[in-house]
Amino acid sequence: MLRRVSVALVILLLSTTCTVDSTTTTPTTELAAEPTEVAGLPGRLVVLDSEGNVVTIDPDGTNPSPITGDAGETARYSQPSWSPQSDRVAWAEITETGFGVGLSDPDGQDPQTITMSAPPFYLYWAPDGEAIGALHNGSQGDIEFEMIDVAAATTSILASGTPFYFSWSPESDRVVVHVRQTIFGIIDLEGVPTDLGATGETYQSPHWTPSGIFHLGVDGLEVKDPSGEARVLATATGSIALVANHQGTRVAVQSFVSEDDGGISVALSQTPELPTNAVAVVDVVTGEVSEVTSSPSIGFFWSPDGESLLVLEPTGDGVETEVLIWNDGTTRSLTTITPEPGFVSEVLQFFDQYSQSLRLWSPDSSAVVLVGAIDSQSGIWIQDVESGSPVKVFDGSWAVWSNG
Repeated sequence: MLRRVSVALVILLLSTTCTVDSTTTTPTTELAAEPTEVAGLPGRLVVLDSEGNVVTIDPDGTNPSPITGDAGETARYSQPSWSPQSDRVAWAEITETGFGVGLSDPDGQDPQTITMSAPPFYLYWAPDGEAIGALHNGSQGDIEFEMIDVAAATTSILASGTPFYFSWSPESDRVVVHVRQTIFGIIDLEGVPTDLGATGETYQSPHWTPSGIFHLGVDGLEVKDPSGEARVLATATGSIALVANHQGTRVAVQSFVSEDDGGISVALSQTPELPTNAVAVVDVVTGEVSEVTSSPSIGFFWSPDGESLLVLEPTGDGVETEVLIWNDGTTRSLTTITPEPGFVSEVLQFFDQYSQSLRLWSPDSSAVVLVGAIDSQSGIWIQDVESGSPVKVFDGSWAVWSNG
């Protein structure tokens, strides 16, 4: 797979007792009786249903449109995602006829399969919706980065290496990559590389935003212009996970350090140190730091408006996870969920990469979609982030919200 700095970290955190920040309140989880309580939310969900087929639905679980119908021993579908314009759905598939990437309209019309050289395990649309970056295992043992031209239905392998992480430019004409832990550079759509200099080894995915490229540089957490000019936001010791919001105005950071490692300290002289083994948000313009949690999380995801952060934090009770929302310096608890095992293994171990390619938030930043068990009921849940209780809307193992 993508390969994490510490592959066992998510599983370790899910079985480790953690404390919730003092600003967090304990929720009362009460299952709503009718999905109509979440009716009217914008967008659509693409899901894997209980049979493993790709389906699109309204956020309240109504109006299902089957995309595939033969999941089972001879067909396996995974990683369904929306194009940025929400006019196409893509998924990875392995069938009797081969493997590749499937595409269709949201209602299942105009289906096609783009054959690939190996089964893809990760898909990431370009912002303009004209290309998809895919990762799969190569014949020589490395991960290969294969670019899909959606309109032409053709592919080309542009690079390889293990581990392999990448982020699209806002203009969709290039990707920034972090490969083999030490290679940091830009690759254009023809495969031409540009070196961006030294980079840290103890992080996973860079994030390319309108403000620049966020990564762990030699001197700490940096935002770097594609031309190479960099600004250090914070110094760091140990490994980190970073997720920038889409606007590039804030970056959420979590450090993974032992007691002897030191951790992260802010480079700006008037700013306090970032907490270690916890989640914090740095304002890119002012350097202001807000503590989100006082203990480690297993994943965090920005809302589309860039104002709120969804945080998943282990409770210490088996594999239960607290669902937290940070906004304007305050962290609130929404509910407790036992995440779907596939979501843990496929997404949460690599959440800093997946935070760029899938959306768990509604387009208006008012609700989130969760997959797992709440009060012993498994399925797909919708949770309003301001009020109400989680509502089960569908049976399934995967759910991603459209962009509009």
